[in-house]
Amino acid sequence: MTYTRRTFMIGAGAAALGLAGAEAARVSADPGAAASPDPAVAVAAVCAIKQVKARYFRAVDTKDWELLKQQVTPDVVVDTTGSAGIITAGDDAFIAYLKLTIGTARTVHQGHMPEIEVQSPSTATGVWALQDLLIFPGNIRVIGFGHYHETYEFDGDRWRIKSSKLTRVYLDPIAEERMFGM
Repeated sequence: MTYTRRTFMIGAGAAALGLAGAEAARVSADPGAAASPDPAVAVAAVCAIKQVKARYFRAVDTKDWELLKQQVTPDVVVDTTGSAGIITAGDDAFIAYLKLTIGTARTVHQGHMPEIEVQSPSTATGVWALQDLLIFPGNIRVIGFGHYHETYEFDGDRWRIKSSKLTRVYLDPIAEERMFGM
């Protein structure tokens, strides 16, 4: 009687290793197939990109412009035309635009349900569901929902946002009475 030794791996790393083996088998079986990014690299990239976007939202809401600058590439292109904004090119132009438009507002941005796809070890795309609340001087409040459509780039040191396009599905100025049921 012959016994076969089996190794069981547990956790996300095991899943990534298992996927890597399956991907290697698929590529070797089909030499014409394009190689996908290594699954372990892709999992790490997705985690890092989520951190970048979390810091992005925190930086905008706390008006920490230096932290925000670290989350985007120097040549970032940001399209806010879907929210009655403009297209900016470059980190300094983007931050100057934010200072002008929401610099005096109290803001709360939340990103949900990221759909991140890693194309290569240095490029990725993503879509984030967005909810935001902006409270401007004079107690003018705006609540909105939409999506960020983004590209990301790994610069050899860290992931950063390369481009971002904001689209809106709902934007509503609201009175305090409606918001809090007063």
